[in-house]
Amino acid sequence: MRLNLVYFKNKHARAPQNENKVPFKELRPLVLKNYVTGGTNKTLEGKCLFEMSLLFGCWKENQYSNNLCSQQMQNLNKCYQNFLRNAKEEKKGKNDEFPSPDTKTYTIKQINYMLRMYPTV
Repeated sequence: MRLNLVYFKNKHARAPQNENKVPFKELRPLVLKNYVTGGTNKTLEGKCLFEMSLLFGCWKENQYSNNLCSQQMQNLNKCYQNFLRNAKEEKKGKNDEFPSPDTKTYTIKQINYMLRMYPTV
């Protein structure tokens, strides 16, 4: 969208630059590399923070009595057991170099394997 100089009467305002006067200089080729490096997917999701906060809140309300907060403790233990089970399954999946079609996320090894199979031209 081009604006007229009428809008830029203020002497400190800057007029828009013409796109044709600034040529595009390609410093590096616009091609993806055939490998991926680094990066981890660490999220706080699924680490029982909600259950832990409920337990702490219950303790605070009931002067840190374990008897009155037994339901929250059971919920936290169930969540922790599920987390350990899921972490074990993820650890098995991270060692596989070959990607399986039913996974939602891929590891760096699996992405590099697919990029080696189908390199960018």
